[in-house]
Amino acid sequence: MATIKFESSTGNKQLKLDLLDCGLLFVRFDSPQKANHLTSSVIAEFEEVLTRIEQDGTIKAVGLLSAKPDNFLLGADLREIMQLKSEQAALDLVERGQAIFSRFARLLKPTIAGIHGICLGGGLEMALCCHKRLATMDKRTVLGLPETKLGFVPGLGGTQRLPRLVGVKNALELILSAEPVDVNKALEIGLVDQIVSEAKLEKEMEATAKLLLKESCVVAVDKQYSDKYTPSAADDAVLKTSRRSMRMITRGNYPALLQVIDVIEKGLKSGLVCGLEEEAKTFAQLSITETSRNLVFLFFNAELARQSALAAAEKEAIAAVQTIGVIGGGMMGLGMAQLIAEHGYKVLFRTHNKARAAEVFNQLQEKLQKNTARKHFNAGEPEDRIDLKLALEDQEFSQADVILEAIEEKFATKIDLFKQFSQFVKPDCIYATITSSLPVTAMAKEVGDEHPVIGTHFFHPTEKMPLVEIALPTPEFISEKGLEEKYRQANAKLLQFSAKLGKTPIAVKDTPCYLINRLLACYLLGAASLAETGVPLNWIDKAAIDFGMPIGPLTLLDEIGFDLALSIAKTLSAATDGRVMLPSVLAKVETLGIRGKRFGSGVYQWDDSGKRLGINPKLIEEIGLKESAGSADEIESEKIVSNLILPMVDEAARCLEEKIVRRAREVDIASVLGLGFPAFRGGILKYADSVGIAKVVDKLNAVYNQSEPKPRISNMLIEMAQSNGKFYS
Repeated sequence: MATIKFESSTGNKQLKLDLLDCGLLFVRFDSPQKANHLTSSVIAEFEEVLTRIEQDGTIKAVGLLSAKPDNFLLGADLREIMQLKSEQAALDLVERGQAIFSRFARLLKPTIAGIHGICLGGGLEMALCCHKRLATMDKRTVLGLPETKLGFVPGLGGTQRLPRLVGVKNALELILSAEPVDVNKALEIGLVDQIVSEAKLEKEMEATAKLLLKESCVVAVDKQYSDKYTPSAADDAVLKTSRRSMRMITRGNYPALLQVIDVIEKGLKSGLVCGLEEEAKTFAQLSITETSRNLVFLFFNAELARQSALAAAEKEAIAAVQTIGVIGGGMMGLGMAQLIAEHGYKVLFRTHNKARAAEVFNQLQEKLQKNTARKHFNAGEPEDRIDLKLALEDQEFSQADVILEAIEEKFATKIDLFKQFSQFVKPDCIYATITSSLPVTAMAKEVGDEHPVIGTHFFHPTEKMPLVEIALPTPEFISEKGLEEKYRQANAKLLQFSAKLGKTPIAVKDTPCYLINRLLACYLLGAASLAETGVPLNWIDKAAIDFGMPIGPLTLLDEIGFDLALSIAKTLSAATDGRVMLPSVLAKVETLGIRGKRFGSGVYQWDDSGKRLGINPKLIEEIGLKESAGSADEIESEKIVSNLILPMVDEAARCLEEKIVRRAREVDIASVLGLGFPAFRGGILKYADSVGIAKVVDKLNAVYNQSEPKPRISNMLIEMAQSNGKFYS
């Protein structure tokens, strides 16, 4: 193998070229950063290499590879997209990229993509320009087009080439979900042609190139795509169904999900070239919208939180967590045990009530088996080897790195549990408590200095909710006890562990309800206040959903359970000396004994399958709450939204004042990932900025004037309104 001397006119050398004796040129992407991205400079360098490939007769075939250990190509540089100032600038950028990709797809030489590691966005779109795609049998190798999650459409041919390769239905599933698939699923749908081991990737690419070179005539990739596709009534039906589904899901708030269907359809009906033109135009329009900017903002900052967590662990040079003891047989305990086991950790499990342990453990095993069967796990990877043990005796937890408790929310019960483990577990074992209402500092004082006690507030359902709030005891306690190093290392371990579970960890101050439950309480109490003043219950949920919330506050109340929601509200009210007030209607609801969805009866009635049946008649007949056959008008809907959302804005500002979290972006990430605040709005404080802080304060005064005594608006919001300030400059 000879290394070709290549001098780039851009001055960058992010592509490494190696020519085999058979004429196969390996083009290796190798940016100076940890991950390969298709920046403008990389595209320019690739264009120069492509010109050489077209002109050099000694180059018979081309193989695309990455020099990185865990990523192939991660697509476009989002920072460049965020810097685009106009639709024309976006169009110029994408058309240039499309032109280069189309040249590559028209190349009359065999092309093979050797995919090892993450292959997303423009990386996959480049691979789609190749005759063949080989992927490694590795859990790190995933393929996808995540653009719609960021508010725009794939812009380098993905909307046109993918449907022609894998079929319209599979392409729509990939593009609309914006979720990557593993190599087994990719092979199943025809996205890759072959799965190989990492060690044999280059040899198999060479063998594939030789087979293609034996063919009498090499047909350009784009010609193959054009020749392959034939319009059909079945595809028309799939497009129609997808469009109807996306209208219902997005309610007009995420335009990319509808417009990408139009782009795909345009190309299928009018041809590849017309489709690419439509793709470029749509990308340019969407990429500069506020929705797209907000979604990219959230992506960047969530990724920053995860990478910071991993960097903290690397800085401390700590041993990674390997064995987790999970205590708790409720939904949270089961969910955490399943999640942790599926991520390759050894799990020691038991319920707090040992009498139920075997029964609950069997349920957990059944769930894991069903879930494992559904997933396309790679043989031999950690997730394929579930390591789960029922541990009834305390001494069986002797090798646990973390004891994660999810038992009843009682201070003394949690303390007793941790104390009984202390004589058996390792000196550096971390006690992680899933709480947001009990004081972690007080727990640490009771448990003693040997084992760090840290609040780790995961959210239910654990497999879906990506946020975790991490709360250490107060700095004063840690300093007074001389435990700085112990807690710094323990915190780094939990941050790394959370990030490896796919969660976004946010550091919060040890204070009742942390961040999310303070916002949640305001949301639910706002709904209760509206109901108490005679606003029809069905209007409340609908206004919230129209605003962009995933479910209305009353449905959410049923999902959480009335007992838990009331406990959170009472905790916050007590912690704020009554500043957060509980509407009297809650006490009336409590006397009815309705508890929520799990029990079949809450604000709504629910059947055994979890289907919502209608508003609970007891609330109408016995308490006098209202339901309306009509709909709220625009003015009434806006008032409802103000009552639900603006008190959360106020509470978020207080959380910044009280240093519950340090930055506005942390509030926004948490509000979206932990509360379901509409991502297209960028988070709760980004939303406040878009409304205008002075206008927010005026509307809050109108909301608070309905209560007696009138709540006081946070100092931060008042000062910002007076100075024409913003949360983001």
